[in-house]
Amino acid sequence: MLKFMLAAQRRPDMTRQRYFYEWGIIHVSLMLQTPSVMDSFRRYVQHFSIDGIDNDMLIYPLSPMDWDNMADHVVDDYEAIGLPFKDQDYPNRMQPHKFGSDNFAVELLDWETLYEEPGFYAGGVKLLHWLRKQPDLSYDEFNARWRKHGRQMLEIAPRGLIRKLVIDKHVPMDPAVFKRTLFEFGNVGHYAGVEEIWFRTVEDLATLRKDATLHQALRAGYDTFVAEDDTFSMVTTERVVYDFITPGHISPKASVLIPGTLEYAVDKQGYTGWNIPGWDKDLYK
Repeated sequence: MLKFMLAAQRRPDMTRQRYFYEWGIIHVSLMLQTPSVMDSFRRYVQHFSIDGIDNDMLIYPLSPMDWDNMADHVVDDYEAIGLPFKDQDYPNRMQPHKFGSDNFAVELLDWETLYEEPGFYAGGVKLLHWLRKQPDLSYDEFNARWRKHGRQMLEIAPRGLIRKLVIDKHVPMDPAVFKRTLFEFGNVGHYAGVEEIWFRTVEDLATLRKDATLHQALRAGYDTFVAEDDTFSMVTTERVVYDFITPGHISPKASVLIPGTLEYAVDKQGYTGWNIPGWDKDLYK
């Protein structure tokens, strides 16, 4: 399985509160009633940037793009990424709901969990490092040094500080997958990976920087494989919208995929050609 991740931002004329409403409620409602989406994305997680974070709390600074949110989609394989964009239901239902800017950071990733505390599932405060690779390193060398650094972080961090640590490693992706979609202007493949670290509180997260000895040791490790230019942090809350892959947390099947439900029947009516006499569906694809 693979992760398709993207960082995004709101339109300049929109407040963050309104943007979170559009993304967290309307966008989710559209997803849950779009068959190609529910057939393709095996897990969907939203991340909402937390206000009041400054760079003095972080190992790497926030992005000058001021990203508002990040989305995490799990798919079965590479081919599954583009399936919703090739079906008519996605462009007809999802794309007209444009509430963000045209700026995205987009990556396809393969993940590895280095640590997870007993009983952990999701939620809480989450630090995300979007990491650039030192140019003289191959991706294999970068990943090996990253994995070693992650294990060292777990050893030197105060016991119980880090709830979970995941490294999401770069997988090559053709940007053409997103042609004629909302993501076609995304900066695809710019990052070597995304590091996910879960904490209980923002104060716990800030310990990585506030503890001078810990911060110095961590930076020394990152400096062996990370290029500082364009590497950035995000600090978010995490919301699992649905999950079809995690034992003990499996979501119900979307009703739009179940014959006999109202959602299924409405979907079969179609989403174009309203109020057009003599409408020819082939002309409006």
